[in-house]
Amino acid sequence: MIDFLDILLIIVVAISTGLFGGLIYLVYLPFKRRLIKSGKLSDDRNRQINRSFIISICVLFCSILVIGYFFRDYGRTPSKDRLERIADVKLPPNFKVLKDEYQDMMQDYAILFDIQFDKSSTAEFIKSIKTSKFYNTNSFHKGAWKENDFIVIDSVKAVWCKSPKGFDFSGQEGHGFPSYYIELDTVTNILEYEELD
Repeated sequence: MIDFLDILLIIVVAISTGLFGGLIYLVYLPFKRRLIKSGKLSDDRNRQINRSFIISICVLFCSILVIGYFFRDYGRTPSKDRLERIADVKLPPNFKVLKDEYQDMMQDYAILFDIQFDKSSTAEFIKSIKTSKFYNTNSFHKGAWKENDFIVIDSVKAVWCKSPKGFDFSGQEGHGFPSYYIELDTVTNILEYEELD
C-alpha cells in the first residue's frame, strides 16, 4: 500500500532527477551546436545521443527510487532501543518480535512493538522493571492513571507499576508528546509497546 511518504519520495526523486538531467543537458548544448556546425555530428548520431541521454535519466530515476524505498527507514532508532531508553529498562537477550511497525500519519506517527518472552526472560525483565527509576511500588494501575502515580525525572514524566495482568508503563517527554505506553502480560509473557506523537 502506498502512503504519503512513498508519494513524496517519488515526487522528490522525479524533481531532483529532472533538474539534474536538465543541468547536464544545458552543459551539453554548446558542445552539440559546435559539433553540428563543424559537421562532426550527424542527425542520426544526435538522435542516438538524445535517446541514450533520456534512457540514462530514466535508469537514474528508477535506481534512486529503488534505493530510497529500501532505505527509507534507515536512521530510525530501533524500537528496542527506544523502549529501553524511555522506560529505563533493559530487555533480556532472548525474545521473539511479534510486531515492529512504524506508522506515519503526516506530522504524527505511531510505533508499535510487540515481543514474546519465555518464562525466564519475563522474570529477568521484571527485575529490570523493579530497578527502573520510574518504578512506583505504591501504585497499582486499574485502567486510569492518577497524577500521583507519576515520577518526574529531568523532562520525563513516567511510571512503571503493577497491574491486573502484570506491569504497565506510561510516560511523556517534554510537553506531553510523544506519549509512551507499555503493557507486560505476565501470563502470556507478551510485552506491547506504543509510542504516539
